[in-house]
Amino acid sequence: MAGVLSSEHVATASATDVRHGAISQKSLVRLLLTLKWTLWKRSYRKNIGKLIGTLIGVLYGLGGMVGLVFAFLGATLWSGEGDLFPMIIRGLGALTVLVWFLLPVLAFGLDDTLDPRRFALYPRSAKELQPGMFAAAALSLPSIFTVLAVAIATAFEVLWLVVFGQGAGWIVAAVVLLIPANLAGIALCLLLPRAWFAHSASRASSRSGREIGGIIGMLVMFAAIYGFSLSMQKVAEIDVDFVQRWLPGVVDVLAWTPFGAFFAVPMDLAEGHALRALLRAVIGIATFALMWQWWRRSLDASLTSALTGDASSGTTKVSSLVPRFVKPSAFGAVLGKSLRYWRRDTRYLAAVGIYPLIIVFFVAMGLMLPESRPMMLAMTVFMCGLSGISLCNEIGFDGPSGWVNITANLPARANMLGRVAAIAVIMVPAVVVVTVAMPLLYGMGHLVPLVVLASLGTMITGWGAAVAVAAILPYPASSPGTNPMKDKSASSANAMLTMAIAMAAVFVPQIPTIILAIWGLVVGSEMLLLVAGLVSVVVGVVAFLVGLRLSVVRLQAHYPDLFQKVRDYL
Repeated sequence: MAGVLSSEHVATASATDVRHGAISQKSLVRLLLTLKWTLWKRSYRKNIGKLIGTLIGVLYGLGGMVGLVFAFLGATLWSGEGDLFPMIIRGLGALTVLVWFLLPVLAFGLDDTLDPRRFALYPRSAKELQPGMFAAAALSLPSIFTVLAVAIATAFEVLWLVVFGQGAGWIVAAVVLLIPANLAGIALCLLLPRAWFAHSASRASSRSGREIGGIIGMLVMFAAIYGFSLSMQKVAEIDVDFVQRWLPGVVDVLAWTPFGAFFAVPMDLAEGHALRALLRAVIGIATFALMWQWWRRSLDASLTSALTGDASSGTTKVSSLVPRFVKPSAFGAVLGKSLRYWRRDTRYLAAVGIYPLIIVFFVAMGLMLPESRPMMLAMTVFMCGLSGISLCNEIGFDGPSGWVNITANLPARANMLGRVAAIAVIMVPAVVVVTVAMPLLYGMGHLVPLVVLASLGTMITGWGAAVAVAAILPYPASSPGTNPMKDKSASSANAMLTMAIAMAAVFVPQIPTIILAIWGLVVGSEMLLLVAGLVSVVVGVVAFLVGLRLSVVRLQAHYPDLFQKVRDYL
C-alpha cells in the first residue's frame, strides 16, 4: 500500500503501466505552451493592480538592462586591461542562477502556474510532461529579462575575447563554447525552480502547509528588503580595500559551485585554463542531469499525491468556540471565531505578520542612525494606527458564510465588538511592550508616556474607522487560505478606496494630538507630552464609539444587501 492507494493504483496514478492515447511530444509541448500563455493572459483580467505592477517591473527591468550595458562597457572598453570583466561575468552568472533557485525556496507557498497536481487525472507520465513544462517555464517576464541580460553579456564577452583574449586558439575555443555554455546556464535557471515547485507539490500538498508557507515566504521577502535597506545606510562605511581583497576569492569559489560553473567555462578557456574549464563543465552538466531526474521523480510523486490526498491523523481536537475567559454569549462566539481566524487564516496572518518585521526594522534603523530615532518612534505610532484598520473588510472576509449571521439574527453590536476584541487581545499587549521598550532603548525614556498613549489612541481610532468602513463599503475578498502574494482583492479599486478612507478616518481625528505633541517637544514640556497622549486616547475612544454606532446602524438596516455584495469569493 502507498498512502490510501494500492500499488496498482499508484502505478495507474503515475501512468507507468497504462497504455494511453498516443500524442506526439511536439504536440504536447505546443499544448502546454499554449496553456501557459492563456493562463498568463487571463491572470491580468480584472486585476489592475497586477497589470500596473507588471508595467512598473518592465520599466525597472529595461532600466536594469541599460545599466548592465554601461557596466559592461566600463569593464571592457573603459577599464584599461579588462582584468575585471571575467570576474564580473563569473560573479553575475553565479548570482543569477542562485537567485533563480532561492526565489521559489524563500517564497514557499508561491504556486506554479502549471502545477503538476492538476495533471494527475490525465493519462500522461512525468517523462512526457517534462519537456513541455520546461519549455513553458520560459514564458515569463523574469525568463525574458534573464535571456536578454545573458544576450547582452554574451555580446560583451565576444568583444572582450577579441580585445583581451589570450591567444587566437583559446579565443576561438571560447567563442565556440560561449553560446552553448550561456544557454546551458539559462536552462539551469529555468530548471531549478521547476524542480523545487514539483518537490513542494509532492511534499506539501496540504492546504495548511501551503498557507503557512505563503506567510513565511512573504515575511522572508520583506526581511530581505528591510535588510538591504539597512545595509544601504552603511554603504559609505564599507572598507573598499577589504572588499577588493576578498571578492575575487568569493567569486572563484562560486564559480566552482553548480550555480556558477556554466557561465565560467568560456572565461576559463579565454584565459587558457582548459582543465579548469573542463571540470566546471562537468560540474554543470552533472548538476543539470541530477536536477532533471529529481524533477521527474518529484513530478511522479506529485501526480500520485494529488490522487491520494491528505490522510487525516484522527487526532484533531474539538474545543469550545467561546474562550474560557468570556461568558457564553453572542459576543463570546464572535470573539472565539475571530481569534481562530487570526490564528489560521492567511488573510489575517498576513495582516499582522508583517508588523514584527517592521518594528525590528525601526529599532535597527534607530540604533544605526541616532538622528532618525524621533522619526522611528513616530512611524511606530503610525503603524499602530494602521494595525487597527486591518478590520476594514470584515464583512467581505466572511464571504458566503455571512448568511449564518443573518439567519441566526446575530446582534450587530456583538458581531462588530467581538471582532474588535479579538484583535485587541492580540495587539494591545504587544503594542504596550514595544512602545515602552523602544524609547528606553533609544535613551528617550521621557517619551514613553506619549508613545504608549498615542499608539493606543491611534489604534483604537483605527478600530472605530475600520468597523464603520467595513459596514459601509464592504468588497468581495479572496477565499480563506489564499496566498497573500496572490490575493487579488487587495489590489482592487474598492480595496484601495476603502483603505484610503480608513486611513484618513484614523489620522484626521488625531490632528490635535499631533499639534500638542509637537508643541511639547519644541518647548520640552513633559506635561504637554502627557496631555497629548491622553488626548489621543480620548479621541480614539470617541472615534471608536462613533464608528461602532455607524456600523451597528448600517448592519441592522442593510445586512442582506451587504451580503449580496460579498457572498461570492474572488
